[in-house]
Amino acid sequence: MVALSSPRPDLSGSEHPSDRFFRFARAEAAEELAAGYRIRYQVYCVERGFFDPADYPSGREEDAFDAVSVHILATHSDDGQAAGTVRLVLNSPLGFPLQGHCTLVPGHEWLQDPGDEAAAHCAEISRLAVSKLFRRRAGDGVYGGPPRRRSAAGAAEVIEFPVPCDTPEILFGIHREIYQQSKRLGITHWIVAMERGLAIILERMGSVFAPIGPKVDYFGPVRPYVMSVRDYESNLHRTAPATLNYMTAGLEPELLPMALRGLQIPRTSSR
Repeated sequence: MVALSSPRPDLSGSEHPSDRFFRFARAEAAEELAAGYRIRYQVYCVERGFFDPADYPSGREEDAFDAVSVHILATHSDDGQAAGTVRLVLNSPLGFPLQGHCTLVPGHEWLQDPGDEAAAHCAEISRLAVSKLFRRRAGDGVYGGPPRRRSAAGAAEVIEFPVPCDTPEILFGIHREIYQQSKRLGITHWIVAMERGLAIILERMGSVFAPIGPKVDYFGPVRPYVMSVRDYESNLHRTAPATLNYMTAGLEPELLPMALRGLQIPRTSSR
């Protein structure tokens, strides 16, 4: 278990500190999508060197999976500047991006079977990226850092201040949008290929993914993971009910976890 560097925020209401400064929503307009692709280009091509920038003369990193994905964009609430992005790759004849790079351990072949009912309701969390404009403070990592405050010098300026919580603010809000969009789409399982550092951050947020394959070199050293949405809800209900309240704030009543409708959430396996 990773030690927390500061107290957890009070999420008994529906607001996390990130909500004061950022807006998180599904990106559908052409310019919203382009803003996310530009962040991906900056992070995946320029900063981390996973792709050759010369292959993307438009300054946008895109691929075939974008057409079968739900895209999420974080924007600064004052000036609308794009701050972060992620996509949920839905089940399609293309399969999932990690299938071309990761080996899955026995018992998880269902993820590669388009006819399996669970796989049909699975989505891959992919292309998570936070703009470098919001990673300027000491201690900020590749996924940003704890909440910031408004600055009279400019809405997009990043400044240091006493940290009220240890979770990267943009990542926290993006995670809520991933969860809510998944509920609306009937997604029951998430898969993701990620580095151990991101897995630790997500564990702090109550997202405990189960590893389902060995480490591979795929955008750096990563391994594949899976988690059921129901297990995610169950874990938050037991360990961090205030966070569950935040994650479900604004969600349609019929999509709320059973525990928030007065029913018990059953514990399930990773499948």
